[in-house]
Formats: sequence, structure tokens, C-alpha cells
Amino acid sequence: MELITPNDQFYVRSHFPVPQIDLATWRLRIEGALDRPREYSHADLLARSLVTVAATMECAGNSRVFLQPKVKGVQWEMGAIGNAEWTGIWLGELLREAGCAADACEVILEGADSGPIAEPPRPAGKLHYARSLSLGKALDGVLLALRMNGEPLTPAHGFPLRAIVPGWVRNGRDQVVAEDHRHH
Repeated sequence: MELITPNDQFYVRSHFPVPQIDLATWRLRIEGALDRPREYSHADLLARSLVTVAATMECAGNSRVFLQPKVKGVQWEMGAIGNAEWTGIWLGELLREAGCAADACEVILEGADSGPIAEPPRPAGKLHYARSLSLGKALDGVLLALRMNGEPLTPAHGFPLRAIVPGWVRNGRDQVVAEDHRHH
């Protein structure tokens, strides 16, 4: 029995279209309530000491097709779950280097994928996909993955950088310190 899900069989769930990234101009910016805001290129991140973490991910909508009454969203059966070995750097290292302000309490992870919200209530225009988590969790337990199962991330799996947050369930609240800026 294989414990790692091959990359080409790992589920993909996107809220917005997959952005096209120019690695030459892409930067990870750490900004907000900080003493020393930072910016990193892909090469900067790859040059750091990398760690590998095995983690299982499951879409919150996994098995949704079986719910009665039916609910909105992708009608997953049992396939929206996968195990992978993620290689990258700890977000906490970058936040400590940037010096979080004493009154900081949340970190927003903002992706490059963007689009309009389809269902009301909705804000006007496009917005970036973003999720927040407590500063404590961000400092101790968030991997910024550059590789999946030893291979560079594909665009569908978050190229060039994806946040992996083992033991965390999306809570829907949003706030910004770590931001993935993908330039077209």
C-alpha cells in the first residue's frame, strides 16, 4: 500500500483560476505589523535550509455528494484527500526575522490567485484568495512548501510556493502579513 499520493493523482481544488507566474519577478513579501518587512525571491527561499514534512490534506467538501439535503459546492465523493511530503521553510523563521510587533495577533496568507466572488453576498470586483490564522500557529507550524513529493510545485498545486498548515482547519476569518505576489 502506497502512503504517498502521487502528484498527478493528488486532488486539486481552486477557488479562482490558476495564475500564470513569472518566476523572475515573483516575490514573497512579509509585511504588516513588523519591525523589518522582508521580501524573498524563489532563489532566496531555495537557498535556505529546507525541511520535509509529511502531511495529509483533505478538502472541507470531501464526501459532500453524500449530504442530504444537497449543499452548494464541488460534489466530491471520496477523492479530495491526499498524502504528500512537502519540502520548504518554516514561516515562523521568516516572521521572527521580520520581527512581529507586540500587538500582532493574526497572519493572513494571501495567494496570487484572484477573481470575483460568484455568490451573494459578495464584494465588488476581484479579490485574492486569503486565509488567516493566529500568530501563534504561524510562528510554530506553517511550512511554506516549494516542493511536493520531491518535485517542484506545479501551477495547479500552488507553484511557486504553498502554505501547508498541518492540524489546522480553515476558519474563514481573514487578516495580512505573509503575501505571495505572483506577477503576470
